[in-house]
Amino acid sequence: MTAAQPLTFHARVGEKVRDRRLQQALQKARPLFVGKRARAVAALAEDQLDFEGLRDAGEEIRNRVLADLDVWLDIFEERARATGAEVLWARDGREICEQVIDVARRHGVAKATKSKSMLSEEADLNAALAAAGIRPVETDLGEYIVQLAGEAPSHIIAPAVHKSIDQVEALFAREHGRPEQPRSSADIPAMTAEARAVLREHFLSAEMGITGANFLIAESGSAALVTNEGNGRMVTTLPKVHVVITGIEKIVPTLEDFATLMRLLPRSATGQTISNYVSLLTGTRREGDGEGPTKTVFILVDNGRAALLGSPWQDMLRCIRCGACMNHCPVYFSLGGHAYGWVYPGPMGSVLTPLLTGLENALELPRASTGCNQCGSVCPVRIPLPKLMHRLREEQVKRGLRPRRERLMIGAWAWLAGRPKLYRWLAARAARYLRWLAGDHATIRVFGLAPAWTEGRDLPVGPGRTFHELYAARKRA
Repeated sequence: MTAAQPLTFHARVGEKVRDRRLQQALQKARPLFVGKRARAVAALAEDQLDFEGLRDAGEEIRNRVLADLDVWLDIFEERARATGAEVLWARDGREICEQVIDVARRHGVAKATKSKSMLSEEADLNAALAAAGIRPVETDLGEYIVQLAGEAPSHIIAPAVHKSIDQVEALFAREHGRPEQPRSSADIPAMTAEARAVLREHFLSAEMGITGANFLIAESGSAALVTNEGNGRMVTTLPKVHVVITGIEKIVPTLEDFATLMRLLPRSATGQTISNYVSLLTGTRREGDGEGPTKTVFILVDNGRAALLGSPWQDMLRCIRCGACMNHCPVYFSLGGHAYGWVYPGPMGSVLTPLLTGLENALELPRASTGCNQCGSVCPVRIPLPKLMHRLREEQVKRGLRPRRERLMIGAWAWLAGRPKLYRWLAARAARYLRWLAGDHATIRVFGLAPAWTEGRDLPVGPGRTFHELYAARKRA
């Protein structure tokens, strides 16, 4: 398992909010995500379909799997092996890398094309492959861009959402060996065609394809892969070896359950009725087949997931990786994905990163929230994300992980709140002090006792009296 970035969350936040290009890219992208989902949900109602009922069904399917996860995994393993696939198990990122490299060496692999896989990001697989002399090539356009930039994805659905056209052009010119050109949005099709031409050579020459899986279907031993680019099919059908790396929680019992979840996933992720490519990958190439791998390997990964079963955070295992929570999160679209320091950004990352990398390694992420519950209200499988973040905060306090100064201040506040008369007296003094500090202005720009409160915002000033004082005066009047 790769750890979260050592740079503190607050330091990353300061860096990202001052990045003008990043802010422009994020503000341009957010309304597209939100608007497309809203239209897709509204269209369901026009077709006499109940989106909230679908969410209930999706939640039930995911809970049913988690209640008997070991049983469904055994069924999947049995059915997958019956189709000719090899099934391996990995406890952590190190074992993922070891197993992929072992498969590659057994089959003489020098190059591996990859479709988007968050598990491979968890394992830092690309670095391990390169160190073993195997070239990894990301083929999802967004993943290809961030690989050229030497960066991690900024979003699980749109990995390069943080990049401007000019930045992408600079990367393409450098990698493709041509002069840099001025570009606008009208040039996007030409830039995409350029990337396609470069990647085509890799598709034709790679000996191994590596993908994740949106779902694993127990009854058929299949992997379901949902993409909007043709790269997923090229990676899974052209190379002689196909390796699927996915978490143990991605199981669904039946194809009917998969169909239900597919009514939720694309609408929540990209606002589509159905994704451009939905592939059900079962076993290896059989006699008479014109395409497909001669070797299929499933690597089913724990990496901290099993420990969440039966815990207060089990609900997080329902996640279907649609990205809706971050698409609607005001914090994410103020910072971008890299501020979160690991693979998963946004509200889902504020829960998953502490759980999978260790709470002590991501102390600020459970607090990276306004508490507005936009994430919880749009989650297609009803994960109570704000509630889980609150539980993680409680756990930090129980384990003494919060800074001593903070704990002392909270303790002092609790002591004061338990003495109403003293609290009201001090609140009245504070209201008068703030009114005096503002002078002739309606807001405070510099707050002496806690300057961080006004570094990035204006603090509105009241009339110099507390609510209780104003209410009492109104009653007397």
